Amino acid sequence: MDKQKDNNKIKHSISTLPATVILILVALLLVFLGYIYLALKSGYTFDDLIDNIVGNLLGVLAAFLLFDILYNKMTQDAYAKETSQQITKTLMGDPETMDSFNDEDKTKFFESTIRSIAKDEDAVDLICDNAKKYLKNIQNTRVRKGMNYTISLSTEFPKAYDEFPGVKEGKYFYVQENLSYDLKYINDKDNYLDTNIVNIGFAFDKKQLDRSLLESHENADFSRCIFSENLDITAEAVDYLHSLSNEDFKKTFEKLFTMVIKVDGKNGTLENVKLNADGIVASYNVPFDVTKKELSIKIIFHMPKLWNSIFEVVLVDPTKDPKITLDFFPGKMDVSMYSYLNKRAETNDAAYEQLNGLFDVTVRDEWILPKSGIVFNIKRKEEAN
Repeated sequence: MDKQKDNNKIKHSISTLPATVILILVALLLVFLGYIYLALKSGYTFDDLIDNIVGNLLGVLAAFLLFDILYNKMTQDAYAKETSQQITKTLMGDPETMDSFNDEDKTKFFESTIRSIAKDEDAVDLICDNAKKYLKNIQNTRVRKGMNYTISLSTEFPKAYDEFPGVKEGKYFYVQENLSYDLKYINDKDNYLDTNIVNIGFAFDKKQLDRSLLESHENADFSRCIFSENLDITAEAVDYLHSLSNEDFKKTFEKLFTMVIKVDGKNGTLENVKLNADGIVASYNVPFDVTKKELSIKIIFHMPKLWNSIFEVVLVDPTKDPKITLDFFPGKMDVSMYSYLNKRAETNDAAYEQLNGLFDVTVRDEWILPKSGIVFNIKRKEEAN
């Protein structure tokens, strides 16, 4: 078979040879006839012929070489660009390939991609700087998903509050809270759910609450709380709590706050309640799997709160799909809302007061950055004469 192919190639070469010879002969004949014509007409010499042939050849060769160089350059640039685009597409669609590069190369690729999208240098710097902070601490980052937070305000208290200072005098309104969300640790487990002891904090001082939300380690008990709330009560009420024995205080806490803690559906049992100058830290023993990196959290409790105070909802972790609802009695209280979620108003599914006394804030399919939130200002409505 190979021999036959070789024979066919030879036959093809032989068949094309006469045509090539004929073309050469024709070209030479044309040159000779041109020379005879010019020689007879104007004394054209053989040296003139050689000069013209050499000059024309040099001109043609120079043009040909220039064209060849430019053509190769354009072809190579187009090929290089096409190849680069194909490589980029491969990298963007294949994390495993990207993983073969070192962190410095990945960072350069990330910055180049952001620069091609954001264009403005300050915008690029802002995005890259914030992204680097998250990437640097990704091993200790936790996120919340599907957060649902319901707050109900009332002027009516259960009988369990009859002995609590200030309730009968009408100094407080009643707060019922129901919070649920899914917690996920991106990599290594972070601070507050590495044991079966789950802490809930109630701060007497707003500054202490802010420090705990920022995870300051000035107070170790508060910094390890899974949830912290501002317990806005009178100094008289604080003194009353301090006057109780440890056993009576624990019973009073259970009776007033009626707290429920669940992690992955496992109920928590109150083990200990600490009372100090900063506030209350309640510790619950919850039999969940501490090695898991994804957990379902549910917290329910009640508490008193002074009139003409604020109720603040703070998202301490990056949170996706938060839904925050606050309902109240519009005939007995005035409630105004200020949102500092990092969202434009028009992107919220709803953020409004209904006629029956309801604030509903829902953000769908987007992440809210940490330390964002909502402030509700709650005032007693004066009785009409």
